[in-house]
Amino acid sequence: MFCEHCGDVDGTETGVDHDERDCPWYDTDEGTVTVDPAHLADVLQAAADGVPALQAATDLLVDHGLWIKHLAERPGLLLIDYSGSAPEVYGVDWLKVVEALAAKKLPASGGELRILAIAASLADTAARIPLGDAVSGLDATNLDRVLKAIAKANGRSVTG
Repeated sequence: MFCEHCGDVDGTETGVDHDERDCPWYDTDEGTVTVDPAHLADVLQAAADGVPALQAATDLLVDHGLWIKHLAERPGLLLIDYSGSAPEVYGVDWLKVVEALAAKKLPASGGELRILAIAASLADTAARIPLGDAVSGLDATNLDRVLKAIAKANGRSVTG
């Protein structure tokens, strides 16, 4: 069965074959804040405008495809302004992301976790991620995404 929350089809991402109600990503916001993934991507891209490292991290997550959806389901990892009439997301709390990664609290494949770790490291210099560990085991597609993100963070023009 296909899980719309994590993308799992056969248990390879979560370790067990499950329907969406059994997914660790299912209904994780506990009704506190609902974040639309498309809106989150737009907000993150707008916030990163003009900051190459943050643009690179955001583009890496958007290009990867799954992490924007997963982060939208985990508002505890986002920066949210509660001062208005409705909560407004304005960024990712990268240090909380690193803490969640270290505590192994994010159900995802090893490659997906590496992508998130690299994005966190690009976005926030306080997020210390060993690059060698993070890139080992990436498939060609994700390695290409990471190389583009590193070039972009360095201010190099990226094509393709």
